Amino acid sequence: MKKILYIFFLLSIGSGINRAFAQDLKTDVGANKEMDSVRKKLDAGKDSVVFTAKYIKYTKLSLSKDSIILLPLDTSTVNIQNYSPLLQPQHPTISNGNMGLSARPLLYEPSRRIGYDEGFHSLDYYALTPEDIIFYQARTPFTSLYFVSAGQKEQIFRAIHTQNIKKNWNVGVNFNRADSKGFYSRQRGDNLNVALFSWYQSPNKRYNMWASAIFNTMRAYENGGVVEANIFSDTYTKIARDAEAVKLSSSRNLYRKNILFLKQSYYVGRIDSSSKASSVLPTNKVTYTVQLDNNSYDFYKNEADPYNVLPQGFADPNFTNDSTHVQHLKNEFIYSFFLRAKNSTVIKNELKIDAGIRHDHYNQRFMGIKSDGTNYLTTDYSYQNITVLGAAGYRFNSNIDFNLDVQQILQGENGGDYLYEAKSRVLLGDKIGRLELGAYAQNQSPSALFQTYRGNHYQWISNDFKNVKIANLSFNYINDKYGFTAGAKYYLTSNYLYFTHDDSNGSNAILPKQETADISLIRIDVAKKWSFGKFMMENYVAYQKTDKNAILRTPEFYTYNSIYFRNTFFKVLKADIGVDIRYNSEYANYLYSPATAQFYIDEKNPVTFQSKPIADVFLKANLKRANLFVKYDFVNQGLFQKGYYTVNRYPMQDALLKFGVYWNFYD
Repeated sequence: MKKILYIFFLLSIGSGINRAFAQDLKTDVGANKEMDSVRKKLDAGKDSVVFTAKYIKYTKLSLSKDSIILLPLDTSTVNIQNYSPLLQPQHPTISNGNMGLSARPLLYEPSRRIGYDEGFHSLDYYALTPEDIIFYQARTPFTSLYFVSAGQKEQIFRAIHTQNIKKNWNVGVNFNRADSKGFYSRQRGDNLNVALFSWYQSPNKRYNMWASAIFNTMRAYENGGVVEANIFSDTYTKIARDAEAVKLSSSRNLYRKNILFLKQSYYVGRIDSSSKASSVLPTNKVTYTVQLDNNSYDFYKNEADPYNVLPQGFADPNFTNDSTHVQHLKNEFIYSFFLRAKNSTVIKNELKIDAGIRHDHYNQRFMGIKSDGTNYLTTDYSYQNITVLGAAGYRFNSNIDFNLDVQQILQGENGGDYLYEAKSRVLLGDKIGRLELGAYAQNQSPSALFQTYRGNHYQWISNDFKNVKIANLSFNYINDKYGFTAGAKYYLTSNYLYFTHDDSNGSNAILPKQETADISLIRIDVAKKWSFGKFMMENYVAYQKTDKNAILRTPEFYTYNSIYFRNTFFKVLKADIGVDIRYNSEYANYLYSPATAQFYIDEKNPVTFQSKPIADVFLKANLKRANLFVKYDFVNQGLFQKGYYTVNRYPMQDALLKFGVYWNFYD
């Protein structure tokens, strides 16, 4: 069945691409009055069209929940120097050394998942999902190329090509490749993402179809950490980084996530429009979504383990090939009803109600394979969940709205799970700013990895863990005019699940554990942008305080600061030259287990590293259709510190020069 769906999907996109070659889009565009005026102005009446970014619009699934919101391409240089998903200013991480390896959030950011969860998420930062896909309206073929190079240490190449094969039908392809070899032996992350996507909208704008086929391959080599514990101390004699002894030499994690996605929506009944809206506004809508996921998580080791990185193997002391395969089929149907005044130029007193149902079917298989190719263990499990979906929203006017979302699993393996969420937005004025209030309550079943795992190195069976419950309240004040944001969040977590060191096994073993007492955490975030003539500053500060810091490992204080000089050189080159500085306060760090790709804590012997600022200098510039940057990471290496860790025994990258270019082509 899976192969039939793959073949049908690819043939459907292929037939659409064949029709593209029979159509010249420029003949349609040439008739447009706006394009004619641009032609006359820029080309003095020449028989050609000058295409720019404004002829490319895009949307995402999150922007099509009610009506379809189209946005222009972002051609600015904002944050382009922080290209790594692990180095986002307001979402910092800890990792095993460089991009492509296992990572987790530095600050407390609990997931919103409910229902079945396999539990392998340390490489999620590098995977494409249907929610990440950008769907375009391209009045001309559009190609975007992105390249980053740091010599042999790190290279990234990304390409997007999309075009409308008809006025209302767009197809495209994403290709992403990242290879980060790092400084130390086997400190390599190798990622490949390929996605085919298509968006069709009927001429009357009532029917929309979004489709994508996504193929993710994420390979993280595991070195078990460096043998020497004090390579950054003053008394240690430095040697070449790639000559430092590591604990594992032929181990790796390989994750594959393949997704087929199809979403269709149809507007029923009257369609409204607004002078302020960028698209039609439905009064009734039906939406159907089907998604097929085929995921695999494989750990491979073919060597002895003299440093006891892992416990002794149950089936083979030197060879491990453990893999977990999960197939997931989702069918979702939602009916949406909107009640608003007819022929109103201003949207107010609008009521929206969603009612839907989702069916999820999971099949999980675990295989433990010996060195001779035979299985020492095979297990199969099947799960089903039926979830009711509901949403209600009321827009008093363009300044005030209130929304409530409900997900409740009524029946199945995870019956009783729920996620209830409420949000409200209040616009106080263009100069005063706006308020965003939120709250949610979550009841989530323990992931399958916590409940049952039978591998060569770890085995725990049928843990009787309770559901994890989270109650959250949030408040945000945002003032776009003055570039100021301030917010507070409160989390109350019950039955918190984590991995801890297993003292009984006498090695670096782990086991899952649940905290029975409630954990409180409050988080305060403040961000501000400043300008002093041509000098700019961007500051972000996060403060967290928890009553269980020995278990919920997170720093109390984190800050990101960017200071740069902005100028236009030679009348065409718009450039920023500056420095980014990151810092977090000291806290007891995590350790890492390669066999499960999980971070864990040592409750009896916590390790705390010194924490000092990390500075990067950069130059980023815009030249017509190209954005480029030059960046020197960790420029302050050798000043107060020779290097640093975010995970015990896994040193981070040394100072490194990087170059990147982002280039758009509109014809």
